[in-house]
Amino acid sequence: MINKIAVITTLLILACIGLLMAIAFHFYGKTVSQEKALSSLTEQKNEAEFITQSQALSVGIFNQISGATLNEQKNNQAASQQRQTVIKTLLETAPCAVVSVPAAANDSLLNHYNAVRQDTRDANTGQSAGAVRPLTSTR
Repeated sequence: MINKIAVITTLLILACIGLLMAIAFHFYGKTVSQEKALSSLTEQKNEAEFITQSQALSVGIFNQISGATLNEQKNNQAASQQRQTVIKTLLETAPCAVVSVPAAANDSLLNHYNAVRQDTRDANTGQSAGAVRPLTSTR
């Protein structure tokens, strides 16, 4: 009888150990799969953050460029309006049909045209560089 009790006790102990090992391997497998999923999600999050930061940096650079362009346009417009005022005051004293354009007005417009053309030399307008030729004074 003691033999049977010892065998049954041994079998129960082995069954308990086997059950505990099965439970341990089950939860170990879950832990490993969750760890893989977590590392994959962390990688995707880091990629998304990098892309977002790159886009934000690009937008900031484009905003700076457009701001500088707008400031330059405003400066050019103000300078053009000042030139227009000067030329109008010069032309008001003499009738335009009879008298030719004063040399000072002609030179001012010519210098402004060449300055604007010089500033836009590096701009890519889709046209060839030789599309606009410099003007010369006709004195």
